[in-house]
Amino acid sequence: SYFTIQSNIVCFFVMLCSIGHSFISIRRKVYHSYARVHLFLKGLALVMITITFLTYNLVLTGTGFSMTTGFSAALSLNDKIVHFIVPALTWIEFLVFQPKGSFKFVDPLRWLLAPVLYFIFIMIKARYVKPATYGIGIKRYPYFFMDVETYGPWYVIKYVFIFAMVTLIIGYIIRTIDFVLGMIYTKVQKFRIKRRAARRKKC
Repeated sequence: SYFTIQSNIVCFFVMLCSIGHSFISIRRKVYHSYARVHLFLKGLALVMITITFLTYNLVLTGTGFSMTTGFSAALSLNDKIVHFIVPALTWIEFLVFQPKGSFKFVDPLRWLLAPVLYFIFIMIKARYVKPATYGIGIKRYPYFFMDVETYGPWYVIKYVFIFAMVTLIIGYIIRTIDFVLGMIYTKVQKFRIKRRAARRKKC
């Protein structure tokens, strides 16, 4: 039920695909461009894991929230891994390894699909799940701001709107970073090509 877990799963499979892409390129000794759907999912994973990080630190910290309350220190460590380490590694992968200039202007709008589908999923699930907690920390409403019965629909709608706007802003920040780094990379490549051409003329 937790968005944290879903975002980490998406990151895992996207990175697994990236590893497979790199492995194939190395074996064939020819670089293959990323498929458009792969690039879209990489951006989606980055947005989702960034929302996970920001929500945990800006909204849930101080509320006593934990996905592993009452369990071992090992599970508490896992809590830190999915909220801090995975987001950091995902951003490092994006900044260092991903080809720049990959995202389209409309991609941030498409990435809104993730939180929207998640909200619909939770509302449908809550309709058929008993109010009591069951399993390891799985609740009817995994996050307090989604609890329609306790806080009312307008309270939840307010948070949904805020999260939608934040998701859109994060998406365009990522797209802007990708665009700017893409321009820098292109200029650097052109400069290298001109320098090589100049060296050949001298030879």
